[in-house]
Amino acid sequence: MDLPPLQLSHEFLPVPALFYSSETGQPFRHCLTCDGHLLQDGTPYLVEKAIRNYPGAGLQDVIFEYAMCLTCAQQLREELSVDSRTRIDAYFSENVNLVARREALLSLPDPLRLENWLSHCLITGTSLERCTEYQLFAQCDGGDLLFGYMPYVISGEAMEEIQELISPHTREILDNFMDTHFGLPPELRELLQDRLVFL
Repeated sequence: MDLPPLQLSHEFLPVPALFYSSETGQPFRHCLTCDGHLLQDGTPYLVEKAIRNYPGAGLQDVIFEYAMCLTCAQQLREELSVDSRTRIDAYFSENVNLVARREALLSLPDPLRLENWLSHCLITGTSLERCTEYQLFAQCDGGDLLFGYMPYVISGEAMEEIQELISPHTREILDNFMDTHFGLPPELRELLQDRLVFL
């Protein structure tokens, strides 16, 4: 997406537990792809978590999660087809103004209150409590969560719409990514392949 670059000065907090590894209960320490260390200041990386929510029951399951340094993330994105990237970028441009969203959130009395940033689907506006599935996205630097254009939530409904924009080539790349890094059995891979979209 063609967004203005950000120079963050005070728009960061220590990475909250929401973006910790569910397996260790600690911040992600290594890039999923290159195994590079992430918690050193000046090391930018992304965290993605897919969640299955059980509204009314107070229960959640983590479907998959990972952290990836920005270098590896950019390399993966460049492997996706140009058509897929163009269609996904257009979808975001048509459905959300990330610059205006960030300005509005930062103008609130408590601008770094995480709940404000993650209360609704970025695309559909559906409240988190009503989403049976959703994905969390964050950008971090070392031990800090950055409040740039992320963090945000994308609902399962919006993810399904995004899936329709992906080419067969891109789907193959993402399937291989899942196989390589998560070693999923075929039945689970089939379930999850429609939930991984590298944004």
